[in-house]
Amino acid sequence: MRARGSPKQPSRQPSTAGELYAVRQVRESAHALLAEGKIEEAFEFCVSALEAVLRKTTQLELLLAKMQKQRLGTRSERIDPAQLQMLFEELCQQGGPEPPADPEVEAREDAELDREIEEAEQAGKEQGKASGQRRRQADVRTTAVERRVHRLEVPEAERHCVPCGVDKQRIGEDVTTSLEYVPGHFVKHEYHKDKLACPKCREGVTTAEGPERVIERNTADASLLAHVVVSKYVDHCPLHRLHNIYARSGAWIPVSTLSDWAAEVAELLEPLADKLGKRILTADVVKTDATGIKVLAPSSPQNIERGTMWCYVGDDRDVVFRYAPTGEGETGPWEFLAGRTGYVQADAANVFDRVFNGQVASAVEVGCWAHGRRRMVDLQDMDCRVAYPLKLIGRLYRIEHLADAKNLSIDQRTSLRKQRSQGILDRLKRWLVTTHASEPPSADLAKATAYILNHWQALTRFVDDGRLSLDNNICEQQLRAIALGRRNYLFCGSHKAAERAAVLYTLTRTCAQHAVPPLPYLTDVLRKLGRGWPQSRLEELLPHRWQAAPANQP
Repeated sequence: MRARGSPKQPSRQPSTAGELYAVRQVRESAHALLAEGKIEEAFEFCVSALEAVLRKTTQLELLLAKMQKQRLGTRSERIDPAQLQMLFEELCQQGGPEPPADPEVEAREDAELDREIEEAEQAGKEQGKASGQRRRQADVRTTAVERRVHRLEVPEAERHCVPCGVDKQRIGEDVTTSLEYVPGHFVKHEYHKDKLACPKCREGVTTAEGPERVIERNTADASLLAHVVVSKYVDHCPLHRLHNIYARSGAWIPVSTLSDWAAEVAELLEPLADKLGKRILTADVVKTDATGIKVLAPSSPQNIERGTMWCYVGDDRDVVFRYAPTGEGETGPWEFLAGRTGYVQADAANVFDRVFNGQVASAVEVGCWAHGRRRMVDLQDMDCRVAYPLKLIGRLYRIEHLADAKNLSIDQRTSLRKQRSQGILDRLKRWLVTTHASEPPSADLAKATAYILNHWQALTRFVDDGRLSLDNNICEQQLRAIALGRRNYLFCGSHKAAERAAVLYTLTRTCAQHAVPPLPYLTDVLRKLGRGWPQSRLEELLPHRWQAAPANQP
């Protein structure tokens, strides 16, 4: 109780029983030490208690910052230059076993790297202009639009030169463009098939052969089936929304019918997805990741179960999705990657351990720097020290940017990494080791540094092989299609429907990686499969070998 007449304390009074108990413990322990004459120990005890409170406060502030970022939707991982400057100032004041790098030296190195990247990009642009090459995106924009030429002539009354009294001659033309939008429409084809019969015996009726069907007893043409698949699995349009779009265009097609069509198309394309799976297993580098997806399950208490969509990318080109009703490894990477001995790039989840330790495979683990730096990024709003390792990791990526701009070969890229990236990695490891040793094991920074150090060999394996990339982001980009789709159609109708969705995502995402337009591709492939394309030639229908027929070219 405060003594009468004493000044009121400005500090906040403990408001909970836990706080009161903690404060009372600290006070009693400190008084006991002072009563015994142990002044230094009492001082150290109070300082330790204060450090614990400050550490807890920092953790709570970090949690609050994370919640605010999630609420506001800010997900940027860029480093604030002011934060980096704070780091250098703090380190310069504190000193340490290894003095921090001079900010001016760091700035000069970054400027030099920027200049090299800019020169390499400029040289690439000039080389492209000299060879007459154009960007792929520009080609797509010009070839996908129908071009109609209209000749506009000068009126007869304006063809005569009044001052000279002679007719004007043509010296050229000016070109003006306008873009017209023609809404999509349906064309209903009616086939009137002749029927012949013997006029004498009235038997042996012969009917003209009908049109070819992609799916037996199905009125949908290959172009319509392809459009349904592309609308849902490329444009992420739910089937009930597609039903309304078609209805506005004059065709009322029930949602159940659209769903049946998508299922039958998936069954037709399943052999092609299996072929892609075999191709991925022979790739030099296989990247893998997974995401969850909701599935209707009437037998479940909540009528919803959460399955897993596993993604595998081979050599940054072919993409395969495999659905599993659970997230366990038995139905995921253990089954698909069984017996593999080559590179496998994934995050450090425990589910992949058996792929590397010989239990199901003896693959070579390649780490992902995107996952390694993510824990550092989560701390950058609260701890300015992480700005330095993030700066070094960012420089690794800029060296890769330089290699891309110079269009280096695999061997040249490996040489560049050994010359430039290895030194950065050495500096980064020294900082990680020093920081990890100075932090309490329970601190978030200690956990972030431990993650990178524990997987250092896998994370630095890219230095010795130019075929390897720094991260697994390309696999996460494929999973983005799943994430966008489930935000629209919310769930799959059954586990079997999720397996069929994996087939359709496999073909559409592989088309995207090979820059193949999915609508003409699926239209052409479905027509060929409907005509009985031989199974021995399925390899010719895969996106990397498919060539558009003249009738299907935009």
